[in-house]
Amino acid sequence: MDSIQQSETPSSTAGSDVRPEERGPLGSSSDYEAVFSGLRQSPSAAADSGEKSGSEELLHSDNIRRQSAGRTPGFNRPTAVTESTIRDSTSASMTTAAGTSVPSVSVNSSNRFNGPALNMNIPRILPHEQVFSIQVGDTLFRLSGASLSSDGPSYFTSFFSFHRQEGRQEGRNDYPILYIDRSPEIFRDIVRHLQGYYVVPKDEYHFVYLYADAHYYQLPKLVKLLFNSEIFVRIGSTPFRIPKELLSKPGDSPNFFSLGFSSFFASPEEVFPGTRGLIRPPAVAPPQVLAHSEELFQQLLQAFKGAPLQFKSPEHRDLLIKECKYYHFRGLEQKLIPIDISKNLLTGREEITIRLRDIKPASVNVDSNIDGDLQRVRYKRPYTDDELRDLVIQVDQKEIVLRAYDIANINNDSSGKRKCRWGVEIIQGSTTAKQLEAIVAKFPPTVNRPETNGPCRLASDLHDAYIVIDGVETDAQYLDDGSIECFYPHGSYSSTSRKRKRTSEDEEEVVFTHDIMPLRNLAVSKAQFKLYIIKGMVIMQILSIDCISSLREANQRRGFL
Repeated sequence: MDSIQQSETPSSTAGSDVRPEERGPLGSSSDYEAVFSGLRQSPSAAADSGEKSGSEELLHSDNIRRQSAGRTPGFNRPTAVTESTIRDSTSASMTTAAGTSVPSVSVNSSNRFNGPALNMNIPRILPHEQVFSIQVGDTLFRLSGASLSSDGPSYFTSFFSFHRQEGRQEGRNDYPILYIDRSPEIFRDIVRHLQGYYVVPKDEYHFVYLYADAHYYQLPKLVKLLFNSEIFVRIGSTPFRIPKELLSKPGDSPNFFSLGFSSFFASPEEVFPGTRGLIRPPAVAPPQVLAHSEELFQQLLQAFKGAPLQFKSPEHRDLLIKECKYYHFRGLEQKLIPIDISKNLLTGREEITIRLRDIKPASVNVDSNIDGDLQRVRYKRPYTDDELRDLVIQVDQKEIVLRAYDIANINNDSSGKRKCRWGVEIIQGSTTAKQLEAIVAKFPPTVNRPETNGPCRLASDLHDAYIVIDGVETDAQYLDDGSIECFYPHGSYSSTSRKRKRTSEDEEEVVFTHDIMPLRNLAVSKAQFKLYIIKGMVIMQILSIDCISSLREANQRRGFL
């Protein structure tokens, strides 16, 4: 920044730039001064001043201001007048030189203004009545010392304070013109801020420019105000202005915008990290997300505001969930995923049905209250649910096979009696296998984990299951002549043992290897099941399952592109 020495002492009238003085609601700046200087009079004196003519009133007000200068702090600028201030005022009114009436304000016995309408806390860094000239680009601005001191210390107060002290030493009373090679359009908004107006950025570009120049001019109040203001971002081709408190709910912060914003502006004290010492701020583009839909983002904002979302299709819901994951709206994501919460009237327990891919393993819990030998797996959605419920998992990816094995052949039983065990085998390396392994990894260390050096195998419990094979409802007894037992990779345990007394056959040990050929294979299209633990073994209790038993049925379900 450079300075140009000014040949004449600046005039005492302050304005945003060199142009004819504009009259506000009360007239010119002298009219404002006449009105507010009258506030320091007694009520009777104020009434007397209202009977004077225009020129006499201004002269009288000026005399009052001069007489009270030694005992009353000088008026700085008006702030927002609240409804209580107007309601408590008297019914009398003051008339300005411009002929405009304003509500009178109560005055206490000490002749001081009584109410929040005046702000007398502007520090006297520079003389409030002095006018200073600042040229930004090709435009000359003239600001009072009160305006420059209202947000300081800043570059402006430091510059003029230095030359004020230097002029005193040399016996001069003038100030140089400060020249700054920046945008006068952006500086015009900064002038409004210094004059006490609330400045609102128009869009994301205006925000970045205003924020960069506020830090460049070292204006602490404006920097803090903008840092804590709305988020300005462009999604697709649409600009958005998002209140920060809208995205501060549990699970939704930190998010894409708060983390992305901090990469541009680390804190109100440090803007553009790593650029300290540069002559001017670097050119920075505002945050933009061009590869995502503005329509979907608008729907997410409506959900944040409490409006119900209308899902056009399951694919539409999945797109919204995908957008939540991208923007790190984890709390909103949990509210969008499809679930069913209900109470099982037969068991008296609450259940939550949720898709396997939507489960957060960290929220899975194994019930510590053991019911006999059984431990239930429970779940509650993070950021949303307060209580645990029995977990019902739904899978709809074709990555599970239900296999039947002849246990008699495995143990070389020569009795000729077939002993069928059903087990679940999940394709190795599939998404379903990885998700189930992540859930089982959260179980207590005493629980046996499925093998990872081959297909993921789990014991199955088909009692009370609703089974559909090739589109035909099938009784569970049809699968094995009424002998539906759990199949274990290392040993067997009959699921019917909870209903009837165990026999020696139920305790029969099974030696399982990967080269055992199953008796029957059923490809699972979709299924709902629970997980529970018995004696350290993970059991998959099938509740509802849709299977395919033949290639013909599989081919029949093929769809044309």
